[in-house]
Amino acid sequence: MIAKRFVIFLLALALSPAAVLAGQKAIIFPFDLIDQQQQFEIGLMPKGLDPEDKRRLEIITDELTKLVRDSGRYEVVDRTPIAKDIEDKSPMYKCNGCEDDLAKKVGADIAFIGTVRKASDVLFTVSIYVRDVANQKVIHQGSSEIYGNTDKMWLRAVNYIVDRRLYADRGAK
Repeated sequence: MIAKRFVIFLLALALSPAAVLAGQKAIIFPFDLIDQQQQFEIGLMPKGLDPEDKRRLEIITDELTKLVRDSGRYEVVDRTPIAKDIEDKSPMYKCNGCEDDLAKKVGADIAFIGTVRKASDVLFTVSIYVRDVANQKVIHQGSSEIYGNTDKMWLRAVNYIVDRRLYADRGAK
């Protein structure tokens, strides 16, 4: 009886979504900033990316990469071979599906695209989109609004989205 339960447990584990996806490769594209404040500065030259915002975008990209890797759901591929292509095509949210072609270049089945929409100096919306590269469509997405412009708030948003939106099937922490 115990052996039978053990076999059933192993079968359930083998057929779980995480086990099925574990063989898939994923690329994590760098987060992009959508600065809505600059959209309303009529007649002024865009200021460009604030160094602090740029640093935080890198921090949350690293965090998302770590979370995806540690989840065991995907093998995270190195984006270094296509870094120049990513730079040329950025921002990813405006490239009209080019992320799928770039993901294919490094053998990725899944692409993670992230944006931070800056409405003001303290109001942000962090979003993550998960794309099925072969079918060229978004299969998961999640967003979180944050009120505060600190590393801790940006990181909290990414962790919340991954835990409560993208991987909600594994239960909230």
